[in-house]
Amino acid sequence: MATSFGHDVNVYPKRPGFGTKGKAIKLGLNSFGVSKFPTAKVHQYDVNVGNGTEKRALIRKIWNRPEVQSKFGQAQGSVLFDGNKLAWSIVELPFRDSIVIDVDLDSEDTRPRRTPRDNKFKVVIKKSSTVALQTVDAFVKGQYRLDNDVIVGITFLDHLMRETPSNKFLSIKRSFFEGKDSRVLSGGVEAWKGIFQSVRATQGGRLTLNVDVATSVFWSAGSVLDIVAKHLRCDSIDALVTKLEKSPTATRELRRFKKIGFTVGYRQLSKDKKFTIEAFTRDGADKTMFERRLKDSERTETVSVAKYFLEQYNIRLRYPRLPLIRTKKKNEMFPMELARVEPGQRYPFKLDERQTADMIKFTVTRPNERRAHIMKNVASLDWANDPILRRYGLTIDPNMIQTMARVLPAPKVVYGQGSQKNNFQPIDGRWDLRGLKFVKPTVIKNWGIMVFARQRECDTACLQQFVRQFCSTWVAHGGVVENPKPHIMYANTMQVDVNCNELYRATGNAFNSRPQILFFILQQKSAQPYNDIKSFCDTKIGIVSQCLQSRHTSFPQAKPQYCSNVAMKVNAKLGGSNHWISPADTPFGKGSKPTILIGADVSHAAPGSEKPSFASMVGSMDLPGTRFSAICNTNGQRVETIHTANMIKFIVRLLRSYRFHTNAIPERIMYFRDGVSEGQYAQIIAEELRDLKAACKTLQDTYNPLVTVTICSKRHHHRFFPTPQDRDAADRNGNVKAGTLVERDITHPTEYDFYLNAHSAIQGTARPVHYHVIHDENKLSVDDFQRLVYNTSYTYIRATCSVSIIPTVYYAHLASNKATGCYEIPELTKDKTTSEAPSVAPQKPAQNSPEGSGSTSSSSDENKVLDIVPLNPNLAAEMWFI
Repeated sequence: MATSFGHDVNVYPKRPGFGTKGKAIKLGLNSFGVSKFPTAKVHQYDVNVGNGTEKRALIRKIWNRPEVQSKFGQAQGSVLFDGNKLAWSIVELPFRDSIVIDVDLDSEDTRPRRTPRDNKFKVVIKKSSTVALQTVDAFVKGQYRLDNDVIVGITFLDHLMRETPSNKFLSIKRSFFEGKDSRVLSGGVEAWKGIFQSVRATQGGRLTLNVDVATSVFWSAGSVLDIVAKHLRCDSIDALVTKLEKSPTATRELRRFKKIGFTVGYRQLSKDKKFTIEAFTRDGADKTMFERRLKDSERTETVSVAKYFLEQYNIRLRYPRLPLIRTKKKNEMFPMELARVEPGQRYPFKLDERQTADMIKFTVTRPNERRAHIMKNVASLDWANDPILRRYGLTIDPNMIQTMARVLPAPKVVYGQGSQKNNFQPIDGRWDLRGLKFVKPTVIKNWGIMVFARQRECDTACLQQFVRQFCSTWVAHGGVVENPKPHIMYANTMQVDVNCNELYRATGNAFNSRPQILFFILQQKSAQPYNDIKSFCDTKIGIVSQCLQSRHTSFPQAKPQYCSNVAMKVNAKLGGSNHWISPADTPFGKGSKPTILIGADVSHAAPGSEKPSFASMVGSMDLPGTRFSAICNTNGQRVETIHTANMIKFIVRLLRSYRFHTNAIPERIMYFRDGVSEGQYAQIIAEELRDLKAACKTLQDTYNPLVTVTICSKRHHHRFFPTPQDRDAADRNGNVKAGTLVERDITHPTEYDFYLNAHSAIQGTARPVHYHVIHDENKLSVDDFQRLVYNTSYTYIRATCSVSIIPTVYYAHLASNKATGCYEIPELTKDKTTSEAPSVAPQKPAQNSPEGSGSTSSSSDENKVLDIVPLNPNLAAEMWFI
């Protein structure tokens, strides 16, 4: 069982102590301490309004009616309501067990109505239990275990903090919006900034309030017609009419407007009434007909909606060809041009690239600006004058909590022999690749380039100059180029797979050998033809590929830094390693037990999409923990835990890969899991850990490696701010330095967790990653485990900096994104066409593959797991996802 903010009653590892390594610093946190805690008895009530199907807005409206409020007697002003099923009061309500209240929402409405409307509801309030707040106090002090009494108490306190803001602002869970601080995005939507507030039980024996800047996207208020036109990217209403008449895709996009509330102003009786979009008609108002009863007659006539509006309201529609809005009520239709979208309606869909860019500009703020905004939010919440908080006796200190943190020392980074420096400690989490040679470079032999751009936009001379620059950079980093002249072609058809196959054939014939890698020059960064290229290369021919943007290859002189960045990715894809961290800086150095690092993630499609979720998992393939193998598959519809069939296949495949490449069997498994909320920790233990253990047993019945499970999360609102008194804590952007670790004051009261800011943020305010150990058989010391997580962040294979989250999880993200966009799901693909790829070398499993196929066999439960087209076995041991 979980609380409203994630705790459950399962027992997880206790904090084994605090770390000691690194430099101590003082930081400000966007958390605020509860200085006075209510201890009086609080009465809890179950509430039922109507038949249980009413929307929350209606429930709240009924609850606030005088008929209900007057029944509370002296408790009036003290009753909290969660807007759905629960109520609380510090004063016992004046009835014995329960009360039934009749509410008529039309009792004060004297306007005439054509037909009677039943607007009567029953409100039933029943005594449920009492909230024992003293148990919460004991829990945060570590004197009481988490049980149902604590959960009930924390749930109550969470609603207590939300009561007043919910009545002042637009409330979305723990975020509150007013709409004053907003920015219009493209497509008929806008971004709002607001207030985030959450109660937390934290280390140090106290409750805290986490306050931050909340951001959400809403539909713009205004004419439905204008917003639809903007959303469909039409620069005029006439263009919208044409698009809806000719484009089925545009018509389908209208589904996004379902459930949007709107008003109309042409009917006197409906000026204050809110309607909800259910759908749109297929035809316009000029062709949509209905039966109308003739005045003072029993006879009816068929009339168009356009004619009806002209005769009934003297309104001649300007755009009668446009579809009409439909509501759930039969024959209730409204022209778009006469309807207005109500403000404050959340936009639940994924933003496009343009909207995302605008959103980032709006939300990214430097640390000092974010801190000022947070303190402005605290002033708006005005806890000291909150009547509900004062009535219940809860007091919050309006000053940010200050904590003692540590900046961990950076590990030494190791490059190849011949480098200007091959063993050094980076400063501020970054270093320069110039003068450095890869620790394990590779050889380029057989390669080809295809240009998906017009020759005048990427001419051959510029392209050859880029090739020369790339080869020079490759050699400078320790690589070898046996054939400095790749086979170059220009795409000559719109069919991506035909072009890719032609490049594959021609390159193989040019070098009389199977190609190692294929390069593709694209005009812009977009889903196509990128996704089709990756799908063809990864699943059909089994050759790694590298896509480049033509703007980087079309200049007379390519930038060396760009060539170095490409070289890092190519070396990784060809089986090399760019750099390691010093063995002295990892607990898995020489002589330690063989250890595999595994990262796992489940990603979901955008809200409203019918696409399945994807599970991905990566596992280390070498002792330094720099090279990884990856495997992906669908994972049902919005299922958060990895399906058993996937889990066992993934783990078995990764363990075999580790054994094949290291000639060792892992005695320790470090399992890092992303994308899990606090309330789902128990599922990870009950399902994924169980399946991981079962997978080990399938390899050998006596095989029982030690497993540590750690949840990694960036889905939180904690931020760190260097204090003016401690200038050494800040980098040049005002953020905390790379390696800043917090394990006091905002962490769990008793469990094993910490927050780590492993990177140096380029823009905005750095967001640390929360690491929570929920199962620990390896029992590394706190310093060793924290050092493992931080030092590993320097091993990300395609960068010269530490990254924010442990690369094991980062790679799982990349693999999932690649599979989601590029790989087909045969059972969901209709009219599937196949393209045979003639090979210049026999197509057989690669000799460096631990098994004959990269496929995941079909699940025993086809309703939940539909297999994707398998990765070609030639890539099983390659970092194809980089």
